[in-house]
Amino acid sequence: MGGLGSGGPGYNNHRWRELRFLINLTEAAKALPRADRAATFNDPWIFNHWVANLPDDGNRQLKLVLPHLIHPAEFERIASIGAVRKILKSFGGVDTRRFNTMSKRERDETLLGIRSRLESEVGREIDFYHEPLKSRWADETVPEFEIDENSGEQKAPNRPPLNQILYGPPGTGKTYTTIDRALGIVDPEFYADNIGDRASLKARFDQRVNEGAIAVVTFHQSLSYEDFVEGLKAEVDDQGRLRYLVEDGILKRMCLPTSAVDGFVPGRVFSRDYRVLRSTSEILWLRKPNGSELPLPWLLLNELAELVRSEKVSLDDIRAGDVFERVPTVRLEKYIVNGYKNILPEIVQSILAGATIKPTNQASPRVLIIDEINRGNVSRIFGELITLIEPDKRLGEREQLTVTLPYSKQTFGLPNSLHLIGTMNTADRSLSAMDIALRRRFEFEEIEPNPTLLDFEIEGVEIGLLLAALNARIELLLDREHRIGHAYFTGLEGAQSLKDLANVFRHRVIPLLQEYFFDDWSRIALVLNDRSKEPEDRIVVERKRDAQALFPASEAEIPMRPAWAVNWSALERPGAYQGILLK
Repeated sequence: MGGLGSGGPGYNNHRWRELRFLINLTEAAKALPRADRAATFNDPWIFNHWVANLPDDGNRQLKLVLPHLIHPAEFERIASIGAVRKILKSFGGVDTRRFNTMSKRERDETLLGIRSRLESEVGREIDFYHEPLKSRWADETVPEFEIDENSGEQKAPNRPPLNQILYGPPGTGKTYTTIDRALGIVDPEFYADNIGDRASLKARFDQRVNEGAIAVVTFHQSLSYEDFVEGLKAEVDDQGRLRYLVEDGILKRMCLPTSAVDGFVPGRVFSRDYRVLRSTSEILWLRKPNGSELPLPWLLLNELAELVRSEKVSLDDIRAGDVFERVPTVRLEKYIVNGYKNILPEIVQSILAGATIKPTNQASPRVLIIDEINRGNVSRIFGELITLIEPDKRLGEREQLTVTLPYSKQTFGLPNSLHLIGTMNTADRSLSAMDIALRRRFEFEEIEPNPTLLDFEIEGVEIGLLLAALNARIELLLDREHRIGHAYFTGLEGAQSLKDLANVFRHRVIPLLQEYFFDDWSRIALVLNDRSKEPEDRIVVERKRDAQALFPASEAEIPMRPAWAVNWSALERPGAYQGILLK
């Protein structure tokens, strides 16, 4: 392959965004005065700063490539920020925390320094993409495409499960992990290039949520089928009459066909110069002839298309503004439908023409994250759809199934492009108590406490060993589902004083142990190993009480229950924590 390199599938999937960025860059360059333009392009670092600060939709690869094309002596032929991070870590010792605080110029200057040092050592020009350098930084754990030995063609890597649940004790990073899992499904190339760069991953995750590729919902005891799939919503019309309309829930919205969205690329023109700016799964954004922006909801456009498809109205009815006369009960915004009757027929016609071009099983992947999935009544929330979520019952599969929804009476099935990722707190409900129908349809992965992530000390107290000791005793006294997650302590990294650790114990660990052991302070004292400590280092202490002094007039023998108290001052002594550690 010719050229200076390959952007990979990530570049190809977002090629229109790269082209739009290049067009915007060209317009910005033309807008510069001639002298400023010459100064900007002639100075490598000014040019690099100018390109880096141009607005864009996400992390464009051209922001990294263009400085190399214009000034190859100063900048590398690297197209992903993930590759920059790996090279700086492997050859410059720059860890992720340091990398995330560096400006683009600092990263590029560090790369240039590494290049100069390596070239001095070997006595010739080097290329980070050629051996022996490439194997020193390239992440071999990133899934690559395999070659089929028989056909010689590429095979896709293992497909992630359609339904998965991450379960474990509180604080183990289950919700944190869902961001990685979701991006690995909807944007695998970007995820592979940015593993470990949390800031970039979180920014891309938020972008994909805004685009409709990812959605998040939290289950709770009040959530119902009507909230999750579809239900009736009451509203009052212009004449003051009450009517009930079917409102789609988050699951149904995530299953809406994406073929129409995929066909409306930026730059496409409708009617009298209404130009597509961008298209998400929720909104079609048009630029009007006067330069202002017009957001059109896909729910409205798809419902109009469905009316035409079912022959309740025609395209001519839309042009004439007769939609509401033909279908008086239609659930549409009258001012939009009649106000833009000049362009809506053309858009609806395009939706109808493209609705069957792209088969459902080739649709772009989407992810619905269900946080705290075990806190809701799963049978009530999913209803009949509990059958449809099975992988072999999805649309496009041989055993595909559909159902008729109870409110809209629509025929409905789940596409095989929709991934469900749930999280489950095992301290809230045991895994064995989960609905058997749910357990059979999901793949379960345990996310355990990881003390190795707490490889730091505070005034001589090794935090990782402290967590391991606490969990070892909890597992013996209670069970493994009630251990404490490492996330309770990760915010302490870099802390210099025991006061920070004391605050974690005071406000998080001890209240959690109270809940776990139902205020049985004798067992909490066992978890903290207080019986083996010096008296001043004991966190939970038993108070002696004099029954005779409390009940002086009583002649009967009064049974006394032990009284316990928390010695808060012990939390600021290293011995209180050193005594918890396993010997």
